[in-house]
Amino acid sequence: MIINNKEKATRIKMGLMLVTILYTALIVFSLIYSWSKNHEVEIIGTIVFVIVAIFFFMRKYMYIIYNVDSGRIIFRYVPLHPFSPQNSSIEIPVRDFVKYELKKSSFGLRESIILYVKTPNGIAKYKPVSITSLSKEERQDLINSLNTIM
Repeated sequence: MIINNKEKATRIKMGLMLVTILYTALIVFSLIYSWSKNHEVEIIGTIVFVIVAIFFFMRKYMYIIYNVDSGRIIFRYVPLHPFSPQNSSIEIPVRDFVKYELKKSSFGLRESIILYVKTPNGIAKYKPVSITSLSKEERQDLINSLNTIM
């Protein structure tokens, strides 16, 4: 089974870029053409932009590729926000996979998955991976796939 949210990740990234460009254009044109004497347009635009940016960063969107192939669970993910361009990958042999846990955080805006694996020293867990950018169907497919492996 393969889950790849490239299209949605691209839409999210382009949406954030569009909001940033529109905000910048609003500020530049507002200052050039003096749309308001007391800078109400700039203040309101900045407040809206900050709210959108906070919402985006709280959701912690990721580009995710999930694959179960040849006895391995492969979970690759890349954060979509510009300040964390690291690519990460989790590869677990199916025989070592123990369980998973779904966790909601940031006032229910972010849903993460935590994978547990059997090691010689006991059970270890990987750091949480945000699955907020997955659609409901993709999220359900991921859960069903992990349930069949357990």
